[in-house]
Amino acid sequence: MKRFVFAVVFTLMLITLAACGKKDDVAETTTKPAASEQETKKADENWYFLKGDVKIEIGAPAQPIIDALGEYQSSYEAPSCAFDGMDVVYTYPGFEVLTYVVDGEAKISGVVLRDDTVETVEGICIGSSKADVETAYGKLEEGATSLQVTKGNCELLVILTDDVVSSIQYLVAD
Repeated sequence: MKRFVFAVVFTLMLITLAACGKKDDVAETTTKPAASEQETKKADENWYFLKGDVKIEIGAPAQPIIDALGEYQSSYEAPSCAFDGMDVVYTYPGFEVLTYVVDGEAKISGVVLRDDTVETVEGICIGSSKADVETAYGKLEEGATSLQVTKGNCELLVILTDDVVSSIQYLVAD
């Protein structure tokens, strides 16, 4: 239980730092992921998280996605440090969906994977090895403890601790 509480607190701190910090706060690798046949779509396509058949994409209208995901475990509202107004975080088993309001409409601002019960489209989850991350997204810079790649208006941030994935976040790109 203490590990779970620590993981939740750590994730919330990372979300706050990612939203409010300077871009230089995280070591960055700009290596593009290996091209695949599925990546022949338009060049500005975003990273996205897939839960079942629900595609969760940064900047997409939030309400249809929240409705499609079904009942959430909990939600909370907090003043946004990145946008005007309030952010709402919806917690589901294994992940959180972050939303913000722009022009009166709630939009997806982030997705945070919390455990190994969910994974990226490329098969990376909490607990994956550095080698798995490099196979999926490209080589990390020497000594880097994170990989940050931008695609469209979305940043995919993978943080490693002792060469094992400890956090995965999809966030609005700067």
